[in-house]
Amino acid sequence: MLSLNSMTNIFPHKHLLSSSQLSRSDILTITSRANEFISNGISAAHRYDLLRGKTVVSAFFEGSTRTKLSFELAARRLGADVLSFTASASSLSKGESLIDTLNTIDAMGVDIWLVRHSHSGAVELMSNFSHCAFLNAGDGQHQHPTQGLLDILTMLQHFGELDGKNICIVGDILHSRVARSTATLLQTLGANVGFLAPGTLLPHDYSHWNITLLKTIDAAVEWADGLNILRIQRERMEGGLLPSLEEYSQFYGVKMIHLQSKPNLLIMHPGPVNYGVEIDHDVAHATQSLIQKQVTNGVAIRMAVMALLAENFDRK
Repeated sequence: MLSLNSMTNIFPHKHLLSSSQLSRSDILTITSRANEFISNGISAAHRYDLLRGKTVVSAFFEGSTRTKLSFELAARRLGADVLSFTASASSLSKGESLIDTLNTIDAMGVDIWLVRHSHSGAVELMSNFSHCAFLNAGDGQHQHPTQGLLDILTMLQHFGELDGKNICIVGDILHSRVARSTATLLQTLGANVGFLAPGTLLPHDYSHWNITLLKTIDAAVEWADGLNILRIQRERMEGGLLPSLEEYSQFYGVKMIHLQSKPNLLIMHPGPVNYGVEIDHDVAHATQSLIQKQVTNGVAIRMAVMALLAENFDRK
Protein backbone atom coordinates (compact mmCIF):
# COMPACT_ATOMS: atom_id res chain seq x y z
CA MET A 1 0.00 0.00 0.00
CA LEU A 2 1.17 3.52 -0.85
CA SER A 3 0.76 6.65 1.24
CA LEU A 4 1.05 10.34 0.41
CA ASN A 5 3.49 12.56 2.24
CA SER A 6 1.69 15.93 2.14
CA MET A 7 -1.37 15.70 4.34
CA THR A 8 -1.18 19.24 5.75
CA ASN A 9 -4.10 20.91 3.95
CA ILE A 10 -7.39 20.57 5.80
CA PHE A 11 -10.63 20.23 3.85
CA PRO A 12 -13.28 21.93 6.01
CA HIS A 13 -16.36 20.20 4.61
CA LYS A 14 -18.26 17.07 5.62
CA HIS A 15 -19.89 16.74 2.17
CA LEU A 16 -19.23 17.85 -1.39
CA LEU A 17 -22.66 18.87 -2.67
CA SER A 18 -22.01 21.94 -4.82
CA SER A 19 -19.16 23.84 -6.46
CA SER A 20 -20.43 26.99 -4.77
CA GLN A 21 -19.35 25.71 -1.33
CA LEU A 22 -15.69 25.63 -2.38
CA SER A 23 -13.29 28.49 -1.79
CA ARG A 24 -10.22 29.12 -3.90
CA SER A 25 -8.16 27.38 -1.21
CA ASP A 26 -10.51 24.37 -1.24
CA ILE A 27 -10.22 24.02 -5.01
CA LEU A 28 -6.43 24.19 -4.96
CA THR A 29 -6.28 21.72 -2.06
CA ILE A 30 -8.31 19.21 -4.09
CA THR A 31 -6.40 19.70 -7.35
CA SER A 32 -3.06 19.57 -5.55
CA ARG A 33 -4.01 16.28 -3.92
CA ALA A 34 -5.20 14.93 -7.28
CA ASN A 35 -1.85 15.84 -8.86
CA GLU A 36 -0.09 13.96 -6.05
CA PHE A 37 -2.09 10.85 -6.84
CA ILE A 38 -1.25 11.21 -10.53
CA SER A 39 2.45 11.60 -9.73
CA ASN A 40 2.43 8.55 -7.45
CA GLY A 41 0.23 6.52 -9.81
CA ILE A 42 -3.47 5.70 -10.08
CA SER A 43 -3.29 2.39 -11.95
CA ALA A 44 -4.08 -1.03 -10.44
CA ALA A 45 -0.42 -1.33 -9.49
CA HIS A 46 -0.78 1.69 -7.19
CA ARG A 47 -3.12 1.17 -4.26
CA TYR A 48 -3.51 3.29 -1.17
CA ASP A 49 -4.88 2.59 2.30
CA LEU A 50 -6.52 5.98 2.88
CA LEU A 51 -10.02 4.44 2.87
CA ARG A 52 -9.10 1.07 4.30
CA GLY A 53 -11.82 0.00 6.72
CA LYS A 54 -14.35 2.36 5.11
CA THR A 55 -17.40 1.38 3.03
CA VAL A 56 -18.46 3.51 0.09
CA VAL A 57 -21.97 3.26 -1.40
CA SER A 58 -22.19 3.95 -5.12
CA ALA A 59 -25.86 4.90 -5.53
CA PHE A 60 -26.74 5.92 -9.08
CA PHE A 61 -30.46 6.55 -9.47
CA GLU A 62 -29.74 7.84 -12.97
CA GLY A 63 -27.75 6.20 -15.75
CA SER A 64 -24.00 6.83 -15.97
CA THR A 65 -20.88 5.23 -17.42
CA ARG A 66 -17.90 7.54 -16.91
CA THR A 67 -18.87 9.00 -13.55
CA LYS A 68 -20.00 5.75 -11.94
CA LEU A 69 -16.97 3.73 -13.05
CA SER A 70 -14.61 6.57 -12.21
CA PHE A 71 -15.97 6.94 -8.67
CA GLU A 72 -15.98 3.20 -7.98
CA LEU A 73 -12.46 2.78 -9.34
CA ALA A 74 -11.26 5.74 -7.27
CA ALA A 75 -12.77 4.27 -4.09
CA ARG A 76 -11.12 0.90 -4.70
CA ARG A 77 -7.76 2.53 -5.43
CA LEU A 78 -8.03 4.11 -1.97
CA GLY A 79 -8.67 0.74 -0.33
CA ALA A 80 -12.42 1.09 0.35
CA ASP A 81 -15.06 -1.60 0.24
CA VAL A 82 -17.54 -0.54 -2.47
CA LEU A 83 -21.25 -1.32 -2.32
CA SER A 84 -22.83 -0.73 -5.73
CA PHE A 85 -26.53 0.12 -5.48
CA THR A 86 -28.88 -0.11 -8.48
CA ALA A 87 -32.21 1.62 -7.97
CA SER A 88 -34.11 -0.47 -10.53
CA ALA A 89 -33.18 -3.69 -8.71
CA SER A 90 -33.92 -2.35 -5.23
CA SER A 91 -36.98 -2.06 -3.00
CA LEU A 92 -37.53 1.42 -4.46
CA SER A 93 -39.19 -0.39 -7.35
CA LYS A 94 -41.58 -1.90 -4.77
CA GLY A 95 -42.57 1.46 -3.34
CA GLU A 96 -39.98 1.95 -0.61
CA SER A 97 -39.17 5.63 -0.06
CA LEU A 98 -35.76 7.12 -0.78
CA ILE A 99 -35.16 7.91 2.89
CA ASP A 100 -36.17 4.40 4.00
CA THR A 101 -33.68 2.99 1.50
CA LEU A 102 -31.04 5.37 2.84
CA ASN A 103 -31.70 4.35 6.43
CA THR A 104 -31.59 0.64 5.54
CA ILE A 105 -28.19 0.92 3.86
CA ASP A 106 -26.82 3.21 6.58
CA ALA A 107 -27.72 0.54 9.14
CA MET A 108 -25.30 -1.83 7.40
CA GLY A 109 -22.40 0.37 8.51
CA VAL A 110 -21.37 2.60 5.62
CA ASP A 111 -19.27 5.76 5.58
CA ILE A 112 -19.52 7.60 2.26
CA TRP A 113 -22.35 7.91 -0.26
CA LEU A 114 -21.70 8.67 -3.93
CA VAL A 115 -25.07 9.72 -5.34
CA ARG A 116 -26.41 10.60 -8.77
CA HIS A 117 -30.09 11.47 -8.96
CA SER A 118 -32.40 12.91 -11.58
CA HIS A 119 -33.96 15.40 -9.15
CA SER A 120 -32.16 18.61 -8.21
CA GLY A 121 -31.50 18.77 -4.48
CA ALA A 122 -31.94 15.03 -3.88
CA VAL A 123 -28.36 14.50 -2.67
CA GLU A 124 -28.55 17.35 -0.16
CA LEU A 125 -31.88 15.99 1.07
CA MET A 126 -30.32 12.57 1.67
CA SER A 127 -27.39 14.12 3.53
CA ASN A 128 -29.82 15.62 6.05
CA PHE A 129 -31.01 12.15 7.10
CA SER A 130 -27.64 10.43 7.51
CA HIS A 131 -24.44 10.58 9.53
CA CYS A 132 -22.36 9.70 6.43
CA ALA A 133 -20.37 11.92 4.07
CA PHE A 134 -22.06 12.60 0.71
CA LEU A 135 -20.57 13.34 -2.71
CA ASN A 136 -22.87 14.73 -5.34
CA ALA A 137 -22.26 12.79 -8.57
CA GLY A 138 -24.86 14.87 -10.41
CA ASP A 139 -28.33 15.97 -9.33
CA GLY A 140 -30.88 16.98 -11.95
CA GLN A 141 -29.97 20.24 -13.66
CA HIS A 142 -28.30 21.54 -10.50
CA GLN A 143 -24.69 20.49 -9.80
CA HIS A 144 -21.93 18.04 -10.74
CA PRO A 145 -19.00 19.32 -8.66
CA THR A 146 -16.43 16.60 -9.35
CA GLN A 147 -16.92 17.03 -13.11
CA GLY A 148 -16.27 20.73 -12.63
CA LEU A 149 -13.19 19.96 -10.55
CA LEU A 150 -11.73 17.57 -13.10
CA ASP A 151 -12.27 20.23 -15.76
CA ILE A 152 -10.44 22.73 -13.56
CA LEU A 153 -7.59 20.27 -12.91
CA THR A 154 -7.20 19.67 -16.64
CA MET A 155 -7.08 23.41 -17.36
CA LEU A 156 -4.62 24.09 -14.52
CA GLN A 157 -2.30 21.37 -15.84
CA HIS A 158 -2.42 23.04 -19.25
CA PHE A 159 -2.33 26.75 -18.39
CA GLY A 160 -0.60 26.72 -15.00
CA GLU A 161 -3.14 29.17 -13.58
CA LEU A 162 -6.58 30.40 -14.60
CA ASP A 163 -6.53 34.05 -13.48
CA GLY A 164 -7.51 36.15 -16.48
CA LYS A 165 -8.04 33.19 -18.82
CA ASN A 166 -11.09 33.27 -21.12
CA ILE A 167 -13.03 30.00 -21.06
CA CYS A 168 -16.17 29.65 -23.17
CA ILE A 169 -18.81 27.03 -22.36
CA VAL A 170 -20.58 25.98 -25.56
CA GLY A 171 -23.84 24.07 -25.95
CA ASP A 172 -26.90 23.19 -23.88
CA ILE A 173 -26.21 25.43 -20.90
CA LEU A 174 -29.86 25.61 -19.85
CA HIS A 175 -30.04 21.95 -18.82
CA SER A 176 -26.37 21.45 -17.87
CA ARG A 177 -25.24 20.80 -14.31
CA VAL A 178 -21.70 20.65 -15.72
CA ALA A 179 -21.95 24.24 -16.96
CA ARG A 180 -23.17 25.47 -13.57
CA SER A 181 -20.44 23.64 -11.67
CA THR A 182 -17.54 24.51 -13.96
CA ALA A 183 -18.53 28.16 -14.40
CA THR A 184 -18.64 28.69 -10.64
CA LEU A 185 -15.22 27.12 -10.11
CA LEU A 186 -13.68 29.08 -13.00
CA GLN A 187 -14.90 32.37 -11.58
CA THR A 188 -13.67 31.45 -8.10
CA LEU A 189 -10.20 30.99 -9.61
CA GLY A 190 -10.33 34.32 -11.46
CA ALA A 191 -11.13 33.15 -14.98
CA ASN A 192 -13.50 34.95 -17.34
CA VAL A 193 -16.44 32.78 -18.39
CA GLY A 194 -18.24 33.00 -21.71
CA PHE A 195 -21.44 31.31 -22.89
CA LEU A 196 -22.31 30.32 -26.44
CA ALA A 197 -25.65 28.66 -27.11
CA PRO A 198 -28.88 29.14 -29.03
CA GLY A 199 -31.25 31.41 -27.12
CA THR A 200 -33.49 28.44 -26.34
CA LEU A 201 -30.60 26.67 -24.57
CA LEU A 202 -29.46 29.58 -22.40
CA PRO A 203 -30.60 29.98 -18.77
CA HIS A 204 -33.71 32.13 -18.52
CA ASP A 205 -31.88 34.65 -16.32
CA TYR A 206 -28.09 34.67 -16.41
CA SER A 207 -27.57 38.35 -15.50
CA HIS A 208 -26.21 37.40 -12.07
CA TRP A 209 -23.67 34.96 -13.57
CA ASN A 210 -21.27 37.73 -14.68
CA ILE A 211 -20.50 36.04 -17.98
CA THR A 212 -19.62 37.19 -21.49
CA LEU A 213 -22.30 36.18 -23.98
CA LEU A 214 -20.88 35.19 -27.36
CA LYS A 215 -23.11 35.15 -30.44
CA THR A 216 -21.25 32.90 -32.89
CA ILE A 217 -18.74 30.08 -32.77
CA ASP A 218 -16.26 32.26 -34.66
CA ALA A 219 -16.58 34.98 -32.01
CA ALA A 220 -16.16 32.39 -29.25
CA VAL A 221 -13.00 30.98 -30.84
CA GLU A 222 -11.54 34.48 -31.20
CA TRP A 223 -12.35 35.40 -27.57
CA ALA A 224 -11.48 32.18 -25.78
CA ASP A 225 -8.30 30.52 -24.57
CA GLY A 226 -10.30 27.32 -24.21
CA LEU A 227 -13.67 25.86 -25.17
CA ASN A 228 -15.58 23.55 -22.83
CA ILE A 229 -18.07 21.94 -25.21
CA LEU A 230 -21.25 20.35 -23.86
CA ARG A 231 -23.18 17.43 -25.28
CA ILE A 232 -26.32 18.34 -27.19
CA GLN A 233 -28.98 16.14 -25.67
CA ARG A 234 -30.91 14.71 -28.59
CA GLU A 235 -34.03 14.41 -26.47
CA ARG A 236 -34.20 18.23 -26.44
CA MET A 237 -35.05 18.11 -30.14
CA GLU A 238 -38.48 16.71 -29.28
CA GLY A 239 -39.27 19.83 -27.27
CA GLY A 240 -38.61 22.11 -30.23
CA LEU A 241 -35.60 23.77 -28.57
CA LEU A 242 -33.50 23.25 -31.70
CA PRO A 243 -34.60 23.38 -35.33
CA SER A 244 -32.28 20.52 -36.31
CA LEU A 245 -28.96 18.97 -35.35
CA GLU A 246 -27.59 19.89 -38.77
CA GLU A 247 -28.32 23.57 -38.19
CA TYR A 248 -26.85 23.41 -34.70
CA SER A 249 -23.65 21.93 -36.12
CA GLN A 250 -23.51 24.60 -38.80
CA PHE A 251 -23.76 27.55 -36.41
CA TYR A 252 -22.34 26.21 -33.12
CA GLY A 253 -20.28 23.12 -33.91
CA VAL A 254 -16.50 23.18 -33.46
CA LYS A 255 -14.64 22.17 -36.63
CA MET A 256 -11.04 21.84 -37.75
CA ILE A 257 -11.20 25.22 -39.45
CA HIS A 258 -11.56 26.77 -36.00
CA LEU A 259 -8.45 25.01 -34.68
CA GLN A 260 -6.54 26.02 -37.79
CA SER A 261 -7.47 29.64 -37.15
CA LYS A 262 -6.31 29.40 -33.53
CA PRO A 263 -3.81 26.56 -33.03
CA ASN A 264 -3.41 27.15 -29.28
CA LEU A 265 -7.13 26.85 -28.53
CA LEU A 266 -7.82 24.28 -25.78
CA ILE A 267 -10.65 21.81 -26.48
CA MET A 268 -12.56 20.00 -23.73
CA HIS A 269 -15.78 17.95 -23.56
CA PRO A 270 -17.27 16.05 -20.59
CA GLY A 271 -18.58 13.25 -22.83
CA PRO A 272 -20.28 11.38 -24.26
CA VAL A 273 -19.59 13.10 -27.58
CA ASN A 274 -22.00 13.52 -30.48
CA TYR A 275 -19.52 13.59 -33.36
CA GLY A 276 -20.61 15.85 -36.19
CA VAL A 277 -22.99 17.78 -33.94
CA GLU A 278 -21.26 19.80 -31.21
CA ILE A 279 -17.76 18.75 -32.28
CA ASP A 280 -16.22 17.04 -35.29
CA HIS A 281 -14.33 13.77 -34.86
CA ASP A 282 -10.99 15.19 -35.97
CA VAL A 283 -11.32 18.09 -33.51
CA ALA A 284 -12.01 15.72 -30.60
CA HIS A 285 -8.83 13.80 -31.43
CA ALA A 286 -6.59 16.76 -32.29
CA THR A 287 -3.50 17.59 -30.24
CA GLN A 288 -5.37 20.56 -28.71
CA SER A 289 -8.03 18.22 -27.31
CA LEU A 290 -7.73 17.11 -23.69
CA ILE A 291 -10.90 15.00 -23.63
CA GLN A 292 -9.15 11.75 -22.71
CA LYS A 293 -7.04 13.61 -20.16
CA GLN A 294 -10.29 14.71 -18.51
CA VAL A 295 -11.27 11.04 -18.07
CA THR A 296 -7.96 10.20 -16.40
CA ASN A 297 -8.20 13.28 -14.20
CA GLY A 298 -11.69 12.23 -13.14
CA VAL A 299 -10.29 9.24 -11.26
CA ALA A 300 -7.63 11.39 -9.56
CA ILE A 301 -10.08 14.14 -8.57
CA ARG A 302 -12.51 11.65 -7.06
CA MET A 303 -9.69 9.96 -5.18
CA ALA A 304 -8.62 13.36 -3.87
CA VAL A 305 -12.09 14.36 -2.65
CA MET A 306 -12.76 11.03 -0.93
CA ALA A 307 -9.33 11.04 0.70
CA LEU A 308 -9.89 14.56 2.04
CA LEU A 309 -13.31 13.65 3.41
CA ALA A 310 -11.84 10.54 5.05
CA GLU A 311 -9.30 12.70 6.88
CA ASN A 312 -12.24 14.51 8.46
CA PHE A 313 -13.40 11.16 9.89
CA ASP A 314 -9.99 10.68 11.47
CA ARG A 315 -10.02 14.13 13.12
CA LYS A 316 -13.32 13.53 14.91
